[in-house]
Amino acid sequence: MKTCKHLLRFLTFCQRNVTTDGQYDIEFDGDQLLYVDPVTYQTVQRLPEFAEQWIPDPELPQDAFLSLGTCKYNIPRAIKGENHPPEAIASPTSIIYPKQEMELEVPNTLICFVNDFHPPTVTITWTRNGQLVDQSEVSQTQYYSNSDFSFCISSYLDFTPQENDIYSCSVDHISLRAPLTKFWEVATVPTDQQVVETAVCAAGVILGLIGVVTGLWFIMKANKSCQS
Repeated sequence: MKTCKHLLRFLTFCQRNVTTDGQYDIEFDGDQLLYVDPVTYQTVQRLPEFAEQWIPDPELPQDAFLSLGTCKYNIPRAIKGENHPPEAIASPTSIIYPKQEMELEVPNTLICFVNDFHPPTVTITWTRNGQLVDQSEVSQTQYYSNSDFSFCISSYLDFTPQENDIYSCSVDHISLRAPLTKFWEVATVPTDQQVVETAVCAAGVILGLIGVVTGLWFIMKANKSCQS
């Protein structure tokens, strides 16, 4: 009989010298269930559509307040106790992809997924054809923890694809000498008319080849008849 094991993790995160930052998450098998906003201490569920089926413990905001306070209190003491160890630093990776299948002139969202970095402070910048985009078109998630305690974050850019537009997502992090930049270009999508024209052209080429082969066959047959 197999035993099914699951992991429920309560994660408290805080940073030295960043008094307004902090995070209190509850995760199940690597997926975030909810977090408590460190400013308002409101509980925010990762998937709002399940909010009616599951009501979080009303004591969570108080638990988060105490846990974050304890975290910040312990940082200097832990550093001293470990004889001032160097900070763990890991460089981010990133990838850009559209949320929906792309169609020209149809509103969509570009996602820049940044992963595997530590410490969790990154600056993400978007450009369109070399120009900074309007920040009203940009949103992003909070930092999420990975199983190895590195972090990831997603940035979203609302856009309407125009032919030959080029977008970039640049990530700045303490581990990088220069921002990590990835590009995404709006590819030309063939229209129905172009598909039909291509199909007709291909059919014409095939018929032409058949005609050439048939003509050669008749010529060779006629030559054999003349020789006999």
